[in-house]
Amino acid sequence: MRATYPSRWFIGTATACMTMFLAGPSLAADDILTMKLEHTTNSHALTLPKVAVTRVFDDTSSLTLEKSWYWQEGVHESGWPKHDEGFVNYAFPSYNLGADNRWSLTPQLGAKFRSNLTRALAAIKVGYQGDGWSLSGRYRYEQETTHETAKEGTAGRIDLYASYDINDDWMLLYNPHYHFKHEDDSPDFGTGDRDYLEQEFLVFHTLDAKNTLFGGYIRRDKNSDQASMDPGQRNSSWLIGYQHKF
Repeated sequence: MRATYPSRWFIGTATACMTMFLAGPSLAADDILTMKLEHTTNSHALTLPKVAVTRVFDDTSSLTLEKSWYWQEGVHESGWPKHDEGFVNYAFPSYNLGADNRWSLTPQLGAKFRSNLTRALAAIKVGYQGDGWSLSGRYRYEQETTHETAKEGTAGRIDLYASYDINDDWMLLYNPHYHFKHEDDSPDFGTGDRDYLEQEFLVFHTLDAKNTLFGGYIRRDKNSDQASMDPGQRNSSWLIGYQHKF
């Protein structure tokens, strides 16, 4: 079967990324495997597993390849889920600012690929590293194209990351993120509004130098009262995960 343009683009991007991953230890400081499992609390609960591999280079840049799936109770009971997602993201080397280099500026580029749409991403992140804590903010621009209709839409996302080291083994992370549409004629989000807010509360526990467990809760805005699935419900979820450095 002939591959579509997004498929060929993704295959080419993935090949280039894997070439960088296999380029040798002289180019990288760490390789990180991350696995997540998320389960929503609405009537037709979504189950969302994710697997990602990240290479962190010596110049502080990083490249992430992620694959995720989902299925929904009462919808995808038989067979593999209809929609899955591929994600690639490159974070450029951080620019350190200030006399003590506690401030940093990090540009990012990426893309998401689903069976029904392609989304290009560009972001800028500004952070401050304190003693046992950190605070950063990120703005991400998203350009989305639906495959069947070729309809395009643009959206923005603003993230705030606040972390606190309880001790050498435990760390807390609070990540609220605000999503909004840029143009007036783009479709509304599932909430029925042109914006929505999510808040992630995560706890990380370091087992040793290479292994970390984490988990927490993601609180989301309620779905639209006119939504075809679970109208008026909150699609919040619980999350567990594991991270391994190799």
